[in-house]
Amino acid sequence: MAGEAHGASLKERLWLIAEKYYIPATILAALAIWLGVIGAFLFDLQVPQAGQEGAALGGVPGGAAPAQLQPDVTIVLYADELPGGRFGFGLSPDNITSPGPEIRVKAGQVVELRLVNLGNLRHGVAIVQSVEKTNPVVLFNAIVGPPNNPIPPGGEGSVIFVASQPGEYYYQCPVPNHGPKGMWGVFIVEP
Repeated sequence: MAGEAHGASLKERLWLIAEKYYIPATILAALAIWLGVIGAFLFDLQVPQAGQEGAALGGVPGGAAPAQLQPDVTIVLYADELPGGRFGFGLSPDNITSPGPEIRVKAGQVVELRLVNLGNLRHGVAIVQSVEKTNPVVLFNAIVGPPNNPIPPGGEGSVIFVASQPGEYYYQCPVPNHGPKGMWGVFIVEP
């Protein structure tokens, strides 16, 4: 075979190489992808969602990482399913509504948003521009339980962010179709 490859044209030699290494290369590529997926799962790495760039509303003043900031206000939201196929949020475990209660903070405040999932399904919460069926644009980098890694039943999570821009926004569960089923509320950043 080596004698054949030596006298063959470049095209023929490339085909011989492709035939010889196609299956091992495919197996190695698949293994590398699976190792990446398993590594992302084990180390809780998350793919950024649309609108989560650092420049999107919410760059942290002074370049401090949000985890290093001390919250001025902590908001605990409880997530649950409601009768009739609706989902909701509440500020206490015994008062879940659809839509959820209005939340107000002051511009410039460091906010800790904590989510406690009381439901039987996976849920999350994100500060968004508008309530969407899928892929809402996340503002202030404020998301707990993104669509690719929502909070499991009985679980909880939190995020710390700066409410940097005054305005009327929303909070919603970023899991596809949960927002339109009532899992949202108004989030106001006062000047």
